[in-house]
Amino acid sequence: MKKKLILLLSAVLVISSGYINEVSAAAADPALQIAQGQPSEVPVQNQGKGADGKKEENKADAVPNVIKGLPPNLPKSIDPQKLRNLRGRAKDGASASQKKQNENETSYIILNFDNAELKDVINTIGSITNENFILSPGIDARITIHSAKKIPVSEVMNVFESVLEVNGMSLVRSGEFFKLVSASAAKQKPTAVSKGNSVDSVSEADRPITHIIPVQYIPVTEVSNVLKPLMSQIGSIAANPRNNLLIVNDNASSIKRLLIVLREIDVNAFENTRMFFFQPKYSDVSTITDELTEILNALNLSSEGIALVPIDRINSLIIFSASPALLQTVEGWVRRLDEEIKTGQNIYVYPVQNVKAQEIADILKTLYEVDGGTTRTTSTRKPAATAKTAKTRQPVQRRTTTRTAKEGMSRLEIVTFEPTNSLVILAPPGIYREMVKTIQKIDIYPREVLIEAIIAKVDISDADERGIRWSILHNISIDNRDVTGLARGNPALGLPITDGLDLASGPTGGLSYFMLRPGKFAAVIRALASSSKVDILQSPRLLVRDQEEASIEVGSDVPIASSTTSTTTTDTLTQSIEYRSVGIKLKIKPTISEERTVVLDLEQEVSSVDEEGRAVGGFTYPEFQTTLTKTSIVVPDEQGIIIGGIMEDSIGKSYEGIPLLSSVPLFGPLFRYTKERSDKTELIIIIIPHVVSKPGAVRKSKEISGK
Repeated sequence: MKKKLILLLSAVLVISSGYINEVSAAAADPALQIAQGQPSEVPVQNQGKGADGKKEENKADAVPNVIKGLPPNLPKSIDPQKLRNLRGRAKDGASASQKKQNENETSYIILNFDNAELKDVINTIGSITNENFILSPGIDARITIHSAKKIPVSEVMNVFESVLEVNGMSLVRSGEFFKLVSASAAKQKPTAVSKGNSVDSVSEADRPITHIIPVQYIPVTEVSNVLKPLMSQIGSIAANPRNNLLIVNDNASSIKRLLIVLREIDVNAFENTRMFFFQPKYSDVSTITDELTEILNALNLSSEGIALVPIDRINSLIIFSASPALLQTVEGWVRRLDEEIKTGQNIYVYPVQNVKAQEIADILKTLYEVDGGTTRTTSTRKPAATAKTAKTRQPVQRRTTTRTAKEGMSRLEIVTFEPTNSLVILAPPGIYREMVKTIQKIDIYPREVLIEAIIAKVDISDADERGIRWSILHNISIDNRDVTGLARGNPALGLPITDGLDLASGPTGGLSYFMLRPGKFAAVIRALASSSKVDILQSPRLLVRDQEEASIEVGSDVPIASSTTSTTTTDTLTQSIEYRSVGIKLKIKPTISEERTVVLDLEQEVSSVDEEGRAVGGFTYPEFQTTLTKTSIVVPDEQGIIIGGIMEDSIGKSYEGIPLLSSVPLFGPLFRYTKERSDKTELIIIIIPHVVSKPGAVRKSKEISGK
């Protein structure tokens, strides 16, 4: 008879006396041995397949299927209740003493399967663990298990899942059943979801699960790249950078392994990283950083976990490293690089970026008492003066500092090079470092104001009231809304800017102004341009530095005789002619506050010439009329102001008559009609300041130009 394939089921119940009952298979005469209490032998033939693949059966010892889920080759002498007792589960029929004994005992079992069919192994495991299984179609395998040591019954399920994983299969929980599917199909099946970054948060059962892992200190994308090679064939991983979470689908044992690795890499960098803070005494931090980087690259240490962080503001360098020995080596190099240069003074060139180099030079000469490169042993420092007052030194109380003998005998010279706006400084390294700190605080980008202005004349000849005819603006609508949004005040009278006034009744005289709220400027321009009563003279735009003066002039140059000389001998009259500007002059000096409020110092001059002139000594000279007004107004950023109140009267003539005949000399007036009229105009100026930063100046100018 051919050698049979053996299904060996060994079950051992360990009681308090220490007995172990085991079922084993003999090589020559296969048999199944099951014991309960005292050892006993029950010979039974195992049903399997022969070498030819056909089933062979010992008809004399054939055993029917006694319990659902048990293989048909169990011996007749096995009581199903005793098999359940092997699992440590006392049923209702057991005695009270047996229940107490089972509670205090741990059940063990030895599993031996030799090339057994998968369905037979499933039936056996189901009987031991009391679990239900569903076998997917097309799933089949031969299972071999050899356990030389006893296994707790509670671990049988884990052993079974490990065997399935080796054979490319997985268990998926579905209600009261376990679905046995291929490993590739397990990815698509719904699995249990858990969360945590500790091993205890993962299920004990080694089956596919979905586990959410919170990452604390490092980016999840970086963690995902590290853990992905450590996963099993059925595993997948996804990163959620927004919440810094990892979502892993894999077997529980594989996820536990990932968590162990993650515990070692997801750590606080500052706990394991050492820091060295260094403040150079004789060099600037940028120079030391560049030189130290070159040294590390030459030693191939740049990628060994060294991080250099220079802080120029306080001239300091911070070095980070996880290696104490490496950090100590770098610290030694830093101290060597920061050594005092023993060679007297050096020549330095400092390019000034935002202000005039001469202004900084005057300040430094005042601070360090530099005058033609004279030598100083002590210095009574004086304050930083502006460019206009630096040459006139005003002595004030200062603290006296004594320099070292080396520095005291050194010569200091500061020269400006205007083509590149640079400072050329001859000084010892220590003094130069002090100068650089001062220069960096002065050489900053100044705040600027983009001033948008409109100068216009308004004809008020037909108006009974004095002042700007604001009714022109009231009658204009934009976006189905009336252009109101105006407020009025009078700086000469000290009146506050108020709302809700009758704008048609302007002030009775003097310089008046009206505030224009943001967003109304374009509407005002369109209103003025559409009116035949308004003549827009100029619409300039100026970019002015903080506390610098800008001027706008609109007018013409009028020739006048400055002197007249006559000779009696030759009867010759000689006149010297010079030109004088007449028109409108507006000077603006802005001062920007920290709240972006602009104080505008305004000086407005309006001049005109009387063509009839005035007779003096037999000669007629032109007569000039000038109106000068000065004021200071506080305007919020991007809020406009309209200035008015300067009136001008002029007399004009118009002619009507018969063509040709009205132009005949002497008789022309008989054929034409002459009309004289008096014109009255008011000059208005609209100003809107825009506080701009360096990157925003060009953009702001383009926005205004596009209006």
